[in-house]
Amino acid sequence: MSDTTTQPVKQRPELILIGVFVAIGIAVLLYFSSQQQQQLRSSATGMDGLDIWLSSEGHDAQSFAGGWTISAETLGLVITPLYDSDLSEERASPQTKEELLFQQDEYDMWLWQVEERAYLAQTMVVLPKWRSGVRLTGLSHPALLVDPERTQDALHLIAGEGIGAVGHIRRPFSDFSYQTSDGDRLTARLYVAQVFEGQGCDPIIGDVGEMILGFCTVENTGDDILVLSDPDLLNNHGLRLGDNALIAQSLLPQLADGGRILIDYSQDVWITEQQEAVQHERSWSDFLRYLEYPFSVLWIGGAILMLITFWRAGLRYGPIVDAVSKLSARKGQAISARAKLMRMTGQDGALLDDYVTARMSAVSSALFGPVISGTATKEQAYLKHMKRLNPALTEKLTTLLNEMRNLPAHLPATAAISYVEAFELTLEQLAHDT
Repeated sequence: MSDTTTQPVKQRPELILIGVFVAIGIAVLLYFSSQQQQQLRSSATGMDGLDIWLSSEGHDAQSFAGGWTISAETLGLVITPLYDSDLSEERASPQTKEELLFQQDEYDMWLWQVEERAYLAQTMVVLPKWRSGVRLTGLSHPALLVDPERTQDALHLIAGEGIGAVGHIRRPFSDFSYQTSDGDRLTARLYVAQVFEGQGCDPIIGDVGEMILGFCTVENTGDDILVLSDPDLLNNHGLRLGDNALIAQSLLPQLADGGRILIDYSQDVWITEQQEAVQHERSWSDFLRYLEYPFSVLWIGGAILMLITFWRAGLRYGPIVDAVSKLSARKGQAISARAKLMRMTGQDGALLDDYVTARMSAVSSALFGPVISGTATKEQAYLKHMKRLNPALTEKLTTLLNEMRNLPAHLPATAAISYVEAFELTLEQLAHDT
């Protein structure tokens, strides 16, 4: 015979260790990635200061790096700072410290992400201006400016070439006037200001030819978009200059029109457009569709299955018989049959031998179930088990069994009945006293 025993699967601890190390590696990568972006957001070129400033003034503002969806209906203005001057290609990772210092792109952004945000909510795109050296050193210098040609290419991808060129004003500080909705005059001060011509745009700060902020149009979709050419108006470095912080406090809530101001650093689109729920009128025809094909086949099959179940349960096999009642009925039938045979044949002694053997087998089966087979084996197992529980009664039962099996074949009925009564009484005592 072949061995069909199922071999236990051996655990491979090396696989568990590999899985643990992979999980740790992923966690470390995610941690350092989040730390790198956190450093960017809190650096001179980041905008966490804007979030803190607006929130302290009672406005609903939030910095967001992705991870969960946000309904477009809750947003009044999405500020998208671009730290990527090429929206169509992946950036090249720096290989040396010098390359890291002068790299022009912090992380990749794509044109479709800007267009999608402009479609879903009012969006202000902030053009790139500073290289990574400003983030790393905390110092601003003209040598660390992003090439204006690259910034111009990014703007042309968004708003088209007709919007004009991007350039820098080559003097340390430039002032631009802004009038609030209350009529107050504020001054935006920028270091080595980055401006764009803004052809076809409605100026908010600056004028056509030297524009800082204006309403423009996305070329591919026709959606409106706000273009801020110089991030120093709102970033951590620039909020301290001139009236920049007051301009942000006055202008941004006005543009948001009561909605939340979201500073979106995420590298994907997490803004969702809420779908309108259409309420349909319900009628009986909707319910009746469940009675048509193919549902009708399921209903017919279920009805046939129920009919077969009731027929087999109620008619063919009859009602369920309780297991205890069934055993009691069998016991009574067996005793009646034995008594009848004892009276008819007169061989009470021989029948007693068969009777006690059958009874001991039945009692053992009731106790152990089908685990033990064989009449003699069942009886021995029963006596061995009962001897541990009640040695005195078991000894009495063993003596009775030996006496009843050694009785003569022809035995008076009165003697046979006395043996049977003593035997049954002992079994009852064992059943209840143990």
